[in-house]
Amino acid sequence: MQTLIQIHGIQRNTLMTDMEEQYGTSQMRKRILIVDDYPVVREGLTQFINQQADLVVCAEAENAEQALVAVEKQHVDLAIVDMLLKNTTGIQLTKSLKSKCPDVRVLILSMSDEPHYIKHAFQAGAQGYITKEEVADEIISAIRQVLDGGIYLSAHLAKKFPRRALDRIQSGDTDDSVWES
Repeated sequence: MQTLIQIHGIQRNTLMTDMEEQYGTSQMRKRILIVDDYPVVREGLTQFINQQADLVVCAEAENAEQALVAVEKQHVDLAIVDMLLKNTTGIQLTKSLKSKCPDVRVLILSMSDEPHYIKHAFQAGAQGYITKEEVADEIISAIRQVLDGGIYLSAHLAKKFPRRALDRIQSGDTDDSVWES
């Protein structure tokens, strides 16, 4: 059966097998791990993300230990990590995730817009940083940009850094000299 599907905002015609028709096309969806110590945050993000045709939350974790187990047990394309977790930071967890699974992309979700947190998140290996005050659609945009191989920093956060620093971060250079004016 020929069906019109939409992936990353692009409509494509595709031939779907009977199994895909019956069980959906979850194998085409990017798999996301949400790490936050507050259940309401995890559940809200999960519900919103799972409404997207190209995204699915494959696991939730309330702490670093659960997050590391989740990336061991299943394929995760992106981890959305809270900056402040019980017994650790999102920065430490990002380092651990990247060490265990170098291909996993990391988007830090934080209450803080302080430049030193942002600096340390990128230095730890995160590919994006977004604050919890952003609207849901902006969070989805950040997720997609990071999954597509980009670096994400919202416009109001980017204003806190010199243009030269942003260009170097985009190219993957995050050593200390990047952050100097």
